[in-house]
This record gives sequence, C-alpha cells and structure tokens, in this order.
Amino acid sequence: MKLFEKEESSVETQVVTAMTKQKQVAVLGLSITDIYDKTQGGTIFGLDIPLSEKTAYLKGTFEAKLGFDGKKVEIKKSKTEENTYDILIPEFIIVGISNPDFKVLDNKGEFLSFTTEDIDTHELANKAMNNKTLNKYIKMNEEWLKEQSKEYYESILKSVDSKAKLRINFEKEK
Repeated sequence: MKLFEKEESSVETQVVTAMTKQKQVAVLGLSITDIYDKTQGGTIFGLDIPLSEKTAYLKGTFEAKLGFDGKKVEIKKSKTEENTYDILIPEFIIVGISNPDFKVLDNKGEFLSFTTEDIDTHELANKAMNNKTLNKYIKMNEEWLKEQSKEYYESILKSVDSKAKLRINFEKEK
C-alpha cells in the first residue's frame, strides 16, 4: 500500500453535429508525396531588401481518393438500340483525403534574412491541400480516371444485362 497514490481518469467526448448521405464514387486511390516550397524576402518602405530571402521546404504525404459525384451521373437506356446504355459521368472530384502528414525539410536564409518575417509552414501545408492544388492530381490522372469509371459501370450494368453495350461520355471541365 502506497502512502500517496495518484488517481487518474480521462473523459473523451465526441459530438456529431451533422450527417449527410453522400453518393460519391471513388475509382482511383493515390498515395502522394510532394515537396512544397515558399520563398519570401524582406522589404522596407515598400522596397525589397537585397539578400533578405528566406525559403522553407515542406514535405507532404497523404492519400487521395479521386472519383465523381454519383448523384450527377446520367444513365439512359437507348430507345433505338437494344441493350445499349448512354452514360454521362460528371467532372472528376477529390472524394477524400486521408493520413495527411507535413514535415519541414529545410529552412534557409540569405545574409540579411533576419529582416524577413518567418514563413508560415502551416499556411503552406493548407495551400498544398486546397482544391486548386489538389485538382492537379485529377488532371495528371484523367485517363486512369476515365478507364476506371468505364470499368466500374461496365461491371455494374453487365451484371444486370450481360449483353449490355455502353456509350460513356464525360462532362467537360468547367
């Protein structure tokens, strides 16, 4: 028996404030590692200070699921051709991001970089995860996305109608 004992307890509280049903379809998963950098220099009275640049390098890794919004898919059975279906798949989207991890690889500065504000690496990580930046992965993998989308609908429709013929079109990017 101890003279002084510390009693421990912990409480975890989780509140789900909203839940919505989604019909997003993920057809491609990516495991991404990328290097992001930002350089900025100091100024005084609106003039650039020579040799004052700072640069930060950030390594980001995450997993992304790419696909489309299943609610927006249009499937129509052809009125003129037997067993033929016309499918219009909407623009591709980022369906989900998981396991994001960002690490500062390096910070470097020139001789007078002490006159420059430190680079906000959290802002750099947030910029790396914004839609504009993430959409580059859609563009880079567009052919794979189209191929996977075709296979997805072929497998569904051919399980219902083994003689099904599909004409698949993709919505143009806005």
